[in-house]
Amino acid sequence: MNFPKPGPVLLTILLTQTPPLQAVEMFRQPVSPTPFPGESSMSCAELEREIASLTPLTYSYKPGFYDNPYQGAAILTGTLSTPVYYLYSAFDYFLDYRESSRILPTQDRLERLRHLKAEKHCFES
Repeated sequence: MNFPKPGPVLLTILLTQTPPLQAVEMFRQPVSPTPFPGESSMSCAELEREIASLTPLTYSYKPGFYDNPYQGAAILTGTLSTPVYYLYSAFDYFLDYRESSRILPTQDRLERLRHLKAEKHCFES
């Protein structure tokens, strides 16, 4: 039997099955400043209270790479004992990713509320 070479056929299948580049969001996009319907009717005092209650949700209490004592212990143990302890760095990166996925939506909402507060001229006395 005479089969075609797998290279061009595989390339054709991959190119026809992949989504267009515009559909894949590789990086974070700027937040849209348009407020949600319930946020438009809030007064300046309500906006300030909402911003004050959301701000602590953007704090990260996870130590950085160099401040985390477990990172140093994992690297030392991985160097002296077995390299499996290096996997803690991957786990720590996963925790960073999960932490940022918790913080980013709250920061986006805060940005919308601050923009709405500026549109209502709440900063003027």
